[in-house]
Amino acid sequence: MIAAIVPAAGESRRMGRPKLILPIEGRPLIARVVSAFREGGAFGVVVVSPPANAPGSLFLRQEAEAAGARVVVPETQPVDMRASIERAIAELEQDPAVPRAVLLAPADSPGLTPSLVKRLIEAHRRTPRLIVVPSVNGRRGHPIALPWLDALAIRALPPDRGVNALIAQRGALVVDLEVDDEGALDDLDTPEQYARWEKHPAMTIKVRLFALARDCAGAPEVAIDLPAPATVGALKTALAQAHPALAPLMPSLMFAVDDSYASESTVIPPGAEVAAFPPVSGGGDAASLSPDSTMRTVLRPEMN
Repeated sequence: MIAAIVPAAGESRRMGRPKLILPIEGRPLIARVVSAFREGGAFGVVVVSPPANAPGSLFLRQEAEAAGARVVVPETQPVDMRASIERAIAELEQDPAVPRAVLLAPADSPGLTPSLVKRLIEAHRRTPRLIVVPSVNGRRGHPIALPWLDALAIRALPPDRGVNALIAQRGALVVDLEVDDEGALDDLDTPEQYARWEKHPAMTIKVRLFALARDCAGAPEVAIDLPAPATVGALKTALAQAHPALAPLMPSLMFAVDDSYASESTVIPPGAEVAAFPPVSGGGDAASLSPDSTMRTVLRPEMN
C-alpha cells in the first residue's frame, strides 16, 4: 500500500485568506489535491487540517473528506509543516497494515495531477528502497515518494529541520524522476499566483447583518469580493478575516441566500440576496421558520 500525506494546517498569511478552500476550476484546492492522489493510485490519503476553530477549517475538512481523505484535526496550530507530517505519520501507524511508502506534497499544489502521482508510484515500485523526487529541467518538485522507514526517520531530524534535510542526508539514496509536467513545481501562496490559476471572475457579495452581527461589524451591510463560484463557507471565512469582530460569531451565525436557509456548501449565485443573523431564541425551531420571519424576529427589538 502506498499512502499519501497532505499537510494542510498552514495559516495562509501571504494569501490573506484560507487558500486551500479557494476554488480552482470550480473545485476547492484541497479537494483537487486529494482527488489527484486518489485517482493516481494512492491508497489512504491523510490530510492534517487547521484546528477546528481556525477560519475555514470546517469547510476544508468537509471537502477533504468528501474527496476521500481521512482528516486529522489538531487541537492547536502545528508549529510548521514537519509537525503536520508527523501527525499524519502517527495516524498511518494506527492502521493494521502500515504503508510501504508515502507520497508527500504540500496542500497548496494546484498543478498536482493523477498522471504525475501515477508516475511517482511506478518509479517507487521500480526502486522501492530509494526516495523518488520529480524533477523538471533540473528543478526538484513534488510530490516525493518516501519509503516508509524514511518517513519514520523524519521524527529523528533535529528540531529545526524539515524534509529537505532528510533528502540531503540520504544523498545517493535519492533518485530524480525527470518529468515534463510543470505542475510538479507549482504552489499557491499569493493572490497573484491564484489569479493565474483561477479562471472565474470575482463577484461582490453584499451581506445584510442583523442584531449582534450588525453591532460587531458596525454596519448593517458589508460587501465581500470572492472568486466565483463562491460558497457560504468561503463567504464566512472571508467575513471573519475582513471583519475580525465577526469571527467569534461564525460558528453560530445563520445564513440565508435568496430567502432560503443555506449550509456552508451552498453556492451563492451572482446578485443573490444574502443575510446573516444569530439563531432565533425563545424555544421555536428556527428551521421551521422562513428566513424572512426569522429576520423579523431578530429585528423586532429595533422596531419597538
